[in-house]
Amino acid sequence: MEFVTKDVLASCMALLLDAVFLVNRAGTLVYVSPACEPILGYAPQDLLGRSMIDFVAKEDRERTIEESKFVMAGLPRIGFENRYIHKDGHYVHIMWSARWSEDHELRIGVARDVSAKKQAEALQRATYSISEAAHDAADIRSLCKAVHDTLSTLFPIEAIVVATCDAELSTWEKAYQYRDSAAIPLLDWPQAQRLSTQATQAQGTLWHLIEAAPIDGAGQSIPHVCAEPLAPDTLVEPGKQALAILSMHTARRAVGTLMLYGPAGALQAEAAQRLLAFVCDQTALAIERKQLIDDLYKAARFDELTGLPNRRTFGEFASEAVRRAQRTNAKLALLFADIDGFKGVNDSLGHAVGDLLLKEIGQRMKSGVTGCGFVARHSGDEFVAIVQDAEVVERIDFAVTRLRAEIEQVISVNDASLSVRVSVGVAVFPDDGESMSELIRVADQRMYANKSARKSGEASFLRRLI
Repeated sequence: MEFVTKDVLASCMALLLDAVFLVNRAGTLVYVSPACEPILGYAPQDLLGRSMIDFVAKEDRERTIEESKFVMAGLPRIGFENRYIHKDGHYVHIMWSARWSEDHELRIGVARDVSAKKQAEALQRATYSISEAAHDAADIRSLCKAVHDTLSTLFPIEAIVVATCDAELSTWEKAYQYRDSAAIPLLDWPQAQRLSTQATQAQGTLWHLIEAAPIDGAGQSIPHVCAEPLAPDTLVEPGKQALAILSMHTARRAVGTLMLYGPAGALQAEAAQRLLAFVCDQTALAIERKQLIDDLYKAARFDELTGLPNRRTFGEFASEAVRRAQRTNAKLALLFADIDGFKGVNDSLGHAVGDLLLKEIGQRMKSGVTGCGFVARHSGDEFVAIVQDAEVVERIDFAVTRLRAEIEQVISVNDASLSVRVSVGVAVFPDDGESMSELIRVADQRMYANKSARKSGEASFLRRLI
């Protein structure tokens, strides 16, 4: 019988596509076959004597340790899957067959790279999860959190920032931010906005290396974004961290950017870039849909000019306030305010000035009842407010006098300084009515009575001050 020599066996092992690992009871690698290098990027000699668990993705370590206990208990295992970190930083999905040799006190494992299969599955999951999030998320932040959770299963992401933009106003808003630990650098917001603007204008991805720089020569160092951009196909030394700023566009407009911080090799891999491009497209569409829904909701419930709640929203809030006052035997006051002589503003200075005047008065009225009530634009130049603070309601005449004084202060609009007068009617629950419709009717009548009384002897309630 012809015996297989060690040389023949070693030659055959070198031909295997799957990698063979021998691990002792302490978890140390004592043998690694040559197939490990094309799978994990490490030559066998780089791994010998090192703990195998150190190369496992941190999210998978606990269950990998539990699996090894089963194997060492004498239970052969087939089909266990986990993720390892490639030498350049990206995840490698491994499917294991393993058993324990009691005679040699070694765990024998055969590792098969199933990353291609997992990436295809991940693409399907990403499609589903992001679409589901777009449908179910209560707001854009919740949507971004779902995107982050999806990406975390695909890449070793250590920090993420999602910024949304208003293409018309060229303004940016931080929709979501996360970092794995305090040691991981975060972009300061002005820098993030600049990079986001550059990526959006380029409609592509910007890359930057993260480096450590000394501070004041004290020997300390902090991570910062390298000023020199990094080309996506540049070979980066293993272990280096990179920042990727990906622009998010739809067919209609720019939506924002997705900023990711992690191992350069993991993010720069061709498969990773394809997947990130797909995720960006899906996320951009989802954010745009969510923004459109939010815009529709805002248009239905808020006044476009002043930003205050509209008549419908006020009616819902006020009715609930009355029901609550009925249950608790509390008092509340309804204020109905009208700008005297507002038509003269539009006629003499134009509607643009009139609009600015309405916005300013709305904000002044809102500031005047902040903490004790709720303000809305009722219609035209009329505003309404609910005051719920019991102490303020008891002294409502004083509160109205102070509010009117604040509103009637000089207003600077463009090159004009304007002074307006405001007529206010007040109705108190339950003294003047036990329903919102009754309170509005009484307050409206009193507002017109107040206007008539203030008109006596005066030609105009609008003065243009030089």
